[in-house]
Amino acid sequence: MNVTIVDIAKKAEVSISTVSRVLNNKPNVCPDRKQRILAAIDELDYKPNYWAQGIRKNVTGQKTGRIALLFVNLSERMRTLSFVMQYIQGIHQEIASAGKEFLFNIWHDEDETIPSMLFNRDVDGVIVKGQSHDPALQQWLGRCPAVHLNPLCHPSPYGDSIMVDYEAGTSEAVKYLASQGHRRIAYIAPQHHLYSQRKLSGFRRSVSALGLDVDENLIQIRGGVGKLDCGWAIDNLWSLSHPPTVIISDDKTCVSIYKALADRDIKIPQDVSVFGYDNDLARCESLMPMLSTMDLEACDIGRAAVRQILSRVENPQDSNRTLLVQGRIVERASVRKL
Repeated sequence: MNVTIVDIAKKAEVSISTVSRVLNNKPNVCPDRKQRILAAIDELDYKPNYWAQGIRKNVTGQKTGRIALLFVNLSERMRTLSFVMQYIQGIHQEIASAGKEFLFNIWHDEDETIPSMLFNRDVDGVIVKGQSHDPALQQWLGRCPAVHLNPLCHPSPYGDSIMVDYEAGTSEAVKYLASQGHRRIAYIAPQHHLYSQRKLSGFRRSVSALGLDVDENLIQIRGGVGKLDCGWAIDNLWSLSHPPTVIISDDKTCVSIYKALADRDIKIPQDVSVFGYDNDLARCESLMPMLSTMDLEACDIGRAAVRQILSRVENPQDSNRTLLVQGRIVERASVRKL
């Protein structure tokens, strides 16, 4: 049977409000009563109901002045990616500018308990990067102001979402390349995951709308995992009677594209231009020539997430919002004007 604070009050022969004061570490409880309550807690093996405590804090409007960033099911490799680090930078800067305290935690579905800072409602709101299917975490997120950073499939039903509009971003990239005189634009993706599907949708839409060369052979997608090697895509593209004048892919894949082109003595940008996506500085600026790309503006997304959390804390009754961020083009040396 679950032990309640009513049971503790009866055992210690005190009022329920006095038990509550001790459990919440409030002052003005005489030492004798406090000792009896603590003894009753030990004897009855009381486990506090953090869900109820969190709900009461939310209802009474108590503020902690703390905002948490929670990584959910993110691998160590994902946590160290350039744009994820930019998320953190933007979040930290905006929280500091708002005079709030920044807390951080990592959680995986196999963890037995939700972090105490969340369970105890020691934060006013939480920014979530990653996804979970754990019902306990989903239930908590449904009760606390939350903003989800770029959820994979669709806007989260457990709070606000800030999503990268990959379709609009890729469409803008195609428009930019067309303005540089390119008509035969190739798209390479190592896997057909949801992000690449959205990019491909923007690619197809813009190529058609701009009256560019529509050729399905310019789209090269290969499933599977393992060592990244774009030699297959380059061989397919250069077997065409009219190879592309520019290739679009994500920054990571562009590293492999550069190598495959160099192995075949195809020069960038003299023979073909290359355009990336993400603006991973460690990759873009180490390639020769440096890679032109679409910047996710992850730092600004992090800042926007904090502003939205602070707004949500003050206006918890508002409907969930989804903010789409397109990004911006960063011109370097890998795209040649024809």
